[in-house]
Amino acid sequence: MSVGDRIRSLRREKKWSQPVLAKQAGVTQSTISDLENDKKSTSAANMQAIAEALGTTSTYLINGGSKPKSVKIEDWDSMTPLEDDEVEIKFFKNFKVACGSGTVGEALESEWRRLRISKSTLRNLGISKDNCVAMTAEGGSMKPTINDRDTVYVDLGRKMVKDGKVYAICHGGLFKFKRLYNLPFGGIRVTSDNHEEYPEEKLTAEQIKEEEFEIIGWAWSWQTTETW
Repeated sequence: MSVGDRIRSLRREKKWSQPVLAKQAGVTQSTISDLENDKKSTSAANMQAIAEALGTTSTYLINGGSKPKSVKIEDWDSMTPLEDDEVEIKFFKNFKVACGSGTVGEALESEWRRLRISKSTLRNLGISKDNCVAMTAEGGSMKPTINDRDTVYVDLGRKMVKDGKVYAICHGGLFKFKRLYNLPFGGIRVTSDNHEEYPEEKLTAEQIKEEEFEIIGWAWSWQTTETW
């Protein structure tokens, strides 16, 4: 399926016309028409708005794969009561500080910021509330999948490498999101989606120990934000 096919399919699932989707996403009908007919691309901001209106992610619309559900974030403060289907998770604005100081465990325990997400989202993915955290991505090594300042949702309970999955890692005091692959004899291949600027790395089991390589958890979803 193409980008246009995925948009059309999700729109029809909602029984929406093109004008209705355009209104929900805050874009023009011609934008929807061009995308569905694979005539033109659009900005990252428009694609994100369309994805949110359709209840999915821009990553799915662009790349396909299994159909995810977007994580809904709403305005609230510490006094706002939790809804029946909501839980609070820890939100790390600057996790690189913990990687650099070698205090990852302490940082995970002491973080006070929170985001709210759906219990059913976690339940459907088999993720424990206590293992779910949100982190802010930095840099462009995972573009176009994950952009600088995107909010990424991580399962701390899944650290076993499953080839091609994205993980939050600490490597030599640096915090990163990378795709990991198993290598023989306990090694790991570390790749970036922006592979032209960030070449892959191959670590032996010995280098993993020497270079303080640590898997924080599996990145299972992200909210893409277009920055100026």
